[in-house]
Amino acid sequence: MAVRRHRAALASRGRPGFGLDLGEAIGHDLLVGALPRVRFAGAELVALAPAGRRGVLLIVRGEAGPGLSGGLRLARAAYTQLTEGGPLAPPSSAPATGDHEGARWLEDRALGAAAAIAVLPARDGTAVAVALGRDRDEALAEARSLGANADRLLEQELAARGRSAWASRPPAVRRAMSYALDCASCDVGGAAALLADHEILPLVWTRDAYYVARMVLAVAPDDECVRAAVGGFLGWCFERAERPDGWWPRSSLASGQAKDRAFQLDQQLYPPLLLAEHARLTSDDTLLRRHRADAERVLDALLARAEDGLIATAETPADDPLAEPFHFSSHLLLWRTLAAYGRDAGPLRARIRERFARDGRFAYAVGPHGARRYHDANDIPTALAPAWGFCAADDPVWLATVRHAWSAANEGYVPGALGGLGSLHTRHPWPLGDLQRVIVARARRDRAAEDEAWARLARVETWDGLLPEAYDERDGSVASRHWFAWPVALRAWLQADPTLGGVA
Repeated sequence: MAVRRHRAALASRGRPGFGLDLGEAIGHDLLVGALPRVRFAGAELVALAPAGRRGVLLIVRGEAGPGLSGGLRLARAAYTQLTEGGPLAPPSSAPATGDHEGARWLEDRALGAAAAIAVLPARDGTAVAVALGRDRDEALAEARSLGANADRLLEQELAARGRSAWASRPPAVRRAMSYALDCASCDVGGAAALLADHEILPLVWTRDAYYVARMVLAVAPDDECVRAAVGGFLGWCFERAERPDGWWPRSSLASGQAKDRAFQLDQQLYPPLLLAEHARLTSDDTLLRRHRADAERVLDALLARAEDGLIATAETPADDPLAEPFHFSSHLLLWRTLAAYGRDAGPLRARIRERFARDGRFAYAVGPHGARRYHDANDIPTALAPAWGFCAADDPVWLATVRHAWSAANEGYVPGALGGLGSLHTRHPWPLGDLQRVIVARARRDRAAEDEAWARLARVETWDGLLPEAYDERDGSVASRHWFAWPVALRAWLQADPTLGGVA
């Protein structure tokens, strides 16, 4: 509960943090689906992070002058996990701060980072520039440059957004692309980390990142920023990320350092699968040729772990321990990935059906003690089984599985006025559960059920056009994590590709 309270505090609108005091806001919106604009009685504020720059601009137009007060702090991000594998050791710190020619700076040589704030005149107002750098001089120079060019940078940013390949897409798609490329994608010296979110968990799960990457490829596969983000992430996976004992860990720092080292089967499969799909979607096999041998080694090493045809996993895709170690949706993903590399996946498909079909439906997991009957909002591959061709949409075993998922017999289902599919990891309905509902409805050609799921997602969307991890089953308010790149991306992917989830 302490972690959940801390997360809520991080997302609170009343949280102390960096910003401008312009009085009480009277409205807000998103310019071209991306740039926040807040209106006050005598002014408006627009925020942007100009492309290719190391900083943020806050541009105030109108009568009110910006008020700045309080102290400043430069530190490593917090990682507020519920199931962490152990806290990181506190970093060394040597903070210093001061003023230089009207600008404020902070520097921590032990962290190897600095920040600076400069306030400069802009057209009809003021520009406040916040910049990062490796040292004080670099941060100060960038802050002054940003502030001095604020109006031009805003015009360039708005024009670029208007020309983007997704400018005419629905608002949820535009917002998802903005979040993926502006917030979730993090440059790490020639590679790109795709973060779970920008505030609560700025860490990498290959699972979450796969859906972000597939969404941006579905929307704009030829866009330069998309190619840089997805190509950079594949480089991060195969060249940058630390892999203890040869495996991608549960979660990693953006730098590539392994944080939580639990072995999860599905997280070993998403990088090879994305690599193969990237080549197919972009018609460019450069990265596939570069990393294929490594991807094939991962698959071979996984198959070498098989016990009677199945591979054990330590945790579920919800990051929770698993008593029965053979997990159904992870094996669907294994089957899908083997097929993507031209391997004979037929025997695995037969083995999955043989081992997991219990009492007329697919068990969530099986093992030496029997079968677990459960379904979780994180298990997207189960919903995608017909779309992937694993089974038909009228397969009675699959139909019984999804009926159970949205029933009171499933521990992952949460009853209530807005009851729905969630997870024992966070016991509330999840947008990922509603997105599974969309996928299942498309497979069954049930337009009414799909429309109902879309209406639910619109109701629980946050003010900034994003989706939380979970929402309250009584009123739809955020119950856990205000920002979550995975459902935001999957929603946009489903909107951008109306065939996703459907069966030909």
